[in-house]
Amino acid sequence: MIATQMRRLAVFFLVAYGFTLTAVAQQPLASPSSLPERYTESLKLYEAKQYAEAAAILEPFYTAGSDGMDWHWNAAMYQLACEEALAGREKQAMDALIASEAKGGSVPAEHLATDPDLVSLHDDPRFAQLVKAARGRERLWLREPGQDTPFASNLSDDAKTAGLSTVWSEARFNFAFFDRQPDLDWNQTYVDFLAKVRATTSTEDYYRVLMRFVALLKDGHTNVYPPESLRDTFYGRPGLRTQLVENAVLVTRISDPALLAQRWRVGDVLLKIEGEDIRRYAEREVAPYQSSSTQQDLQVRTFDYALLGGRAGSQLHVTVRNAQGKEEERVLTRLTLAEQSKLGKDGASFKMRPDGIALLTIDEFEDTAGTKALLANLPEVNAAKGLIIDLRANGGGSTPIDLLQVLAREPVHSPLMRTRSYVAADRARGVLPGWTDIAPFEVSADAAHHVDIPVAVLTSAQTFSAAEDFVAIFNAMRRGITVGETTAGSTGQPMFFQLPGGGSGRICTRNDRAPDGTVFEGVGLKPTIAVSPTIKSIQQEKDLGLERAARALLAVK
Repeated sequence: MIATQMRRLAVFFLVAYGFTLTAVAQQPLASPSSLPERYTESLKLYEAKQYAEAAAILEPFYTAGSDGMDWHWNAAMYQLACEEALAGREKQAMDALIASEAKGGSVPAEHLATDPDLVSLHDDPRFAQLVKAARGRERLWLREPGQDTPFASNLSDDAKTAGLSTVWSEARFNFAFFDRQPDLDWNQTYVDFLAKVRATTSTEDYYRVLMRFVALLKDGHTNVYPPESLRDTFYGRPGLRTQLVENAVLVTRISDPALLAQRWRVGDVLLKIEGEDIRRYAEREVAPYQSSSTQQDLQVRTFDYALLGGRAGSQLHVTVRNAQGKEEERVLTRLTLAEQSKLGKDGASFKMRPDGIALLTIDEFEDTAGTKALLANLPEVNAAKGLIIDLRANGGGSTPIDLLQVLAREPVHSPLMRTRSYVAADRARGVLPGWTDIAPFEVSADAAHHVDIPVAVLTSAQTFSAAEDFVAIFNAMRRGITVGETTAGSTGQPMFFQLPGGGSGRICTRNDRAPDGTVFEGVGLKPTIAVSPTIKSIQQEKDLGLERAARALLAVK
C-alpha cells in the first residue's frame, strides 16, 4: 500500500501550489479548483477500504483531463489507479496509470514497481514498460554525472569535473536569482573553475573549491555540502557561539561546561586567531566560502556559524580580552558533530514574565513544537498583556502555517511565488527562458484556537528561511509589530542533488515575495522597531530587544 503520508503530501502540494480548498458544491465536479477537496474525500474512502467509492470520486477528473495542472492531476490519477486496481477493475486502473505516467508520473520508479496496490497489474506487459520508462526518466533527470563515484581521499580529475559541471548546470537552468548578480558571467566562471578543481590534491580541498564556486551566486539556499566522511573535517566547532557586535567579535553563548572552567565567559572579546587580527582572518579563511543572500546574512555565517569551524579535534589559539579589559591567550578545541549535539538542542519554550507578558521562543521550524507550546498555554496567553514570539535564533524549517492560523483574524495568504520556466521548443525559436508564477493560496484562520492579545515578533539576521516566511506573512496580516534587526533575506524552495564522492548540493529554484508584494529576498525584512545588542548589553547579559518589545506591548491600550 502506498504510504498514507505520501498521499497526504500530495494533498498538501495540491493546495500549496495553486489551489484553495473550496466547497465542492460550489464547483463543477471535475473543475481544477475542486480537485484538492475531492482528492481528500477519495483518500478517506481509500483508507476505509471503500475502493470503488473512492475511485468514483476521481473518475470525472480522468475524463476531464489534466487542464494544465499536470503534477496535481498526475497525483490524483495515480491514486485513482490504485483504487481501481484494489476494486478489481484492472483496465480502468491501467488507463489511469498510463495517463499519469504520460504526464511525467508522480511517484518514484521504485515505488511504482513495488506498490502492493498495483500487484494485479504486474502481468500486463504495459506495466513493465511504464516502470522501465520511469526509471529511464530518473536516470536522465534525477541522477547526476559521477554521483555514484565512491568517496576517495582524492577524487579523479574526471569526477571533479563532473561535480563542478553538475553545480554549474543545475544553477544555469534552475537558479532563481541571476537577476541579483547582473555582473556575474556564470558560464565564464565555470570555465575559470575547471582548472581550479583539477588542481586540488584532495577531496577535502576539492569541496572547498566547490563551496567557493557556488558562493559566488550569493544565495543562502544555494550551497554545496561535503561527503559524510568529511563533515567533522568541515564542521568541527568548539562549544560556544560568537557574534559581531559593534565591530567586535563577542562570545554570546557557552554550551560546553568545560569552557567555563577554562575562564570563558559570555562577553569575552575575540581579538586574534593564530596571531592574526580576527577580521582579516575571517575575510580570508571564512567569508569566501559562505553562501549568503545579504550582507547581514554573510556576517552571521562568517562571525557566528563558521568563524571557529574546522577539523574536529584540532585546536585554535585565540587572543581574548575579558570583561575586565585584560588580554589572555587561550586554546579552543573543535568538537565533532556528535559531541556538539550532546550540548543541547534548540527547540521551543514558553514562559510568563513578571510584567504579565507571555514569551514564546521558537528556535526552529523543523517541527510543530512552537505551535504546540502556544496551544498548550493558550488560556494563559490570552490572559496576558501581550505575546512576544522570539524568532531571533530561528534558522527555518517548514513555514508554520498552523501557527499563523492561530494568530490570524482573517484568512492567511501565501507568499507570491515564481520559478524559472524552460521550454526547449521556445529556445529553438530564440525565446529565452522566462518565469512561471505559482498561483497563491490561502488558508482560513483557526476557528477553535486564536490569540486575542497584541503580538510582537523578535527578529535578527539569524531569522532565516521559513522563519522569514512567517515574518513576511505576519507583517502582511498586520497582526502586530516586529522588534530587533533585519532578517537574513533568504527563503525559497531548494532543489537537492548528489555530487561525486558522496557530497551534495542544492540550488534555490523559487523566487518568493511577501503576500503584499514586499521583496525581501536579497534584502531582508526590517523590523518595526530597530534594536541591536551592544557590547555592554551582552557583557551585562541584558536583552535589549526583548525588553523593548515588552515595553511596546505594555504601552498598547
